Amino acid sequence: MMKQDSNERLPLILAVDDLPDNINILKSVLGSGYALRPAISGKAALRAVLVEPLPDLILLDVMMPEMDGYTVCRQLKEDVRTCDIPVIFVTGRSQESDEIQGLELGAVDYITKPFAPAIVLARVRTHLALRAAQRKLDEHNHRLLEERKVIESIVLKMRTADPFDQEAVQNLVAPVEVTAGDMQFSTRTSDGRQLVLLGDFTGHGLTAAVGGPLVSYIFHRLARQGSSGQEILAEINSQLKMRLPTGMFFALILLEISHDRRQALLWNAALPPAICIRDSTIIARYASGLLAMGVLQSQDLQGGAMQLTLQAGDRLYFFTDGIVEAHNAQGELFGLARLETFLQQLAQGERQLADLTDVLEEYTGCRENDDDVTLMEICI
Repeated sequence: MMKQDSNERLPLILAVDDLPDNINILKSVLGSGYALRPAISGKAALRAVLVEPLPDLILLDVMMPEMDGYTVCRQLKEDVRTCDIPVIFVTGRSQESDEIQGLELGAVDYITKPFAPAIVLARVRTHLALRAAQRKLDEHNHRLLEERKVIESIVLKMRTADPFDQEAVQNLVAPVEVTAGDMQFSTRTSDGRQLVLLGDFTGHGLTAAVGGPLVSYIFHRLARQGSSGQEILAEINSQLKMRLPTGMFFALILLEISHDRRQALLWNAALPPAICIRDSTIIARYASGLLAMGVLQSQDLQGGAMQLTLQAGDRLYFFTDGIVEAHNAQGELFGLARLETFLQQLAQGERQLADLTDVLEEYTGCRENDDDVTLMEICI
């Protein structure tokens, strides 16, 4: 007999058999530890199962007139209201094919008559315990999902608290989850410099996104103070090294454009190469010269800075590895060469930034990405 808390109801079992004597036998076997709801036909069972409270388990005969137990089970599993209720067949049909059919229809167990009362009790207890455990797991997952939504909302608001300076900047963002590990910032200092950052935390989703508010705060606070790109990077690296767990880091590209937009400094820390296109031709690739932020306490940021001389009409492209590492069914990567072809078409006006999503889908054969996808275009 299952012990019950004084505030809890007894487990409710729906017993379905066209012979009332068989239902009485089940009632005596189960004893006083369970509440029994009888149904003497398949149609009656389909009505009785929807009466509140819904049963916790169903004991179902197979051989019944008009509607057999297999048909009842099939309809129970097709109804969203009853599909999760465990069904145990209790029947005189003992062929292996009968048992296989019952289990394939979604029953959790199959007991043949004549049965040993102890076996019925043991299996009822087992499947009720599994049902209770599944309910607790579902409730726990629901709470976690609600908490995650709140945390995601907080993270997104904190990351987007400062405005994105869209002048001369376009971006394409296709995250795997709402809270992506990729992030983009663009702002201007009081002396007219433009600072543009593309970053990619390890992994994706909420875990990868939790460091975003810290990076955003550092970037915008120091930019408002008139700090240089090198000073911003040094602070980001120091804070992430101090605060992130081992194995979590932040790859980025930071661009600092002079007020006259003819000179720039670029730092690439573990992202794919930045690309500069002039007159539809790729004139430079700026490969990574630094480790990702948060790996070492300090890096040679001055030595890692690349000097750019720019002309009106130049276009700079930054992107995360979710693009070049996208793969097709054969495991072949999309790669840098294909992306560069797309970027040249983009610079010539033959493509739009948003077309990249279709290009990747056509190549991979899949609408969903394995990793966050971000592409930034900065026009000079």
